[in-house]
Formats: sequence, structure tokens, C-alpha cells
Amino acid sequence: MSDSTDSNEPRCPVDTSKWGSLKSKCPVPHNAREEWLRKVSVTVPEAIEVSDKDNCNSDRFSNTLKDTTTSKVDLPIEREISLIPRTLTSGNWIYPSQKQFFEAMQRKNWNPEAQDMKTVVPIHNMVNEMAWQHILNWEQSYHEETVAKCGGITLSSFKGDATKLTPRAWIKANVFQMDKPFDRHDWKVDRCGVSIEYVIDFYTVQNANGKPGFFLDVRPKLNSWEGIKLRGLRAMGMA
Repeated sequence: MSDSTDSNEPRCPVDTSKWGSLKSKCPVPHNAREEWLRKVSVTVPEAIEVSDKDNCNSDRFSNTLKDTTTSKVDLPIEREISLIPRTLTSGNWIYPSQKQFFEAMQRKNWNPEAQDMKTVVPIHNMVNEMAWQHILNWEQSYHEETVAKCGGITLSSFKGDATKLTPRAWIKANVFQMDKPFDRHDWKVDRCGVSIEYVIDFYTVQNANGKPGFFLDVRPKLNSWEGIKLRGLRAMGMA
């Protein structure tokens, strides 16, 4: 999803028009965002959480508010609780603090600057909230039933690997010569005991005003009957 405008006024880097309370204020300072996009050696945030390993993986991730950082860099350690419910718990997933994100980028030799974290982390968090909203849209036909039965769908696990192109992304890049996504995530969702896997391709785009934005291609995987059914119904305009 990307933002567009015919005005010369600065806009939020993500389109929050359909996001209820999330749209009340853009979480990213405009000047800081553009400076970050120019300087930081990573295009955009990689996933809902950062890990100590090369790839983002929820199996290696502690979902607590405890400060697990070790460096002496002077950055906030407070973590934001997401709007994304976590399976088998009564709480939601928790995003990394600015200090955690900085340390993770250092471990990956991305040469981050501490002052960029006030921009990087809000973008990271908002992009993942966008991904979740796309998944909720796919699951909307089950919404009332799922809420009544178990309180709603939840996110069980996630994994990011920018080195692996999805089949759709591969075709776009190699057949139609389109840009490759900058990242790819696999999220597993629980629908009251029914597991559905989603894949997300993350792209950078230029908006009508020439400014950078994001586009998320979110869809169920075709590795289960539920995924095939959801994709088929959407293709026929029934979901």
C-alpha cells in the first residue's frame, strides 16, 4: 500500500486512511524519513521483530517488555505493543525498542546511526500493522464466526527471508522485468484452530508526487485447502 497526493504538503509514508485510530497521526517525521531513506543502508524494516540471526524468525524471539540490550548506546528501550494478537496468549506481539533495533542492525553489519532509529522503528511497526490489516481483509468472511468462537484470528509465527523470491515475485522480476521485492515474509495465522499461512512481498514504490512509499503484496499460500479456497474466492470476486 502506498500513499499518493496531488498536494505539495508532506504526507505520511504509509496510507492510514482505512486504519481507524492508527490514522490520527503519522508516526514518522517527514524530514527524518527522507533523511533515513537517503542514508541508511537498509531500504525498510524487515519484519515484526528483529532477531540475532540472519533471518527474522519468531522462534528466536522473546515477546516481553524486558530490556535485553547490551550496548551502551543512548537510545530508548521502551517497546510498543502491536495491534496483532499472539496465538496461545492473551496478549499481542511486541515490537523491538529503538535500542534493540539498533543493535540488531549492527550485528548484521548495516552500519546504522543511532539518530535514525526514531524513524526506522516507527516505519517498521507501521509496515507490519499494514500487513496484518491486509490479512484481516483476506479473513473478513470468517470475522464474525471467528470472533464469536475464539475471539478472532491470531498470529502464530513469522519468518522473514529476503533471499527467497516467491513464485509471483520471481515471475514479475524475470518475465515482466519488474523490480524485486526488498523483503519476503511468511506469517502463520490461527483461525480458531485452523492454520493458514500467508506470504508477504514488500516493495518500495514512487508515489504520484515522486516520493517513496511502500506496497505490500499479501496473499494466502497455496499450500493448503484454506489458502486455495481464499485465493479462488477472491479471484471470482466473492471474497
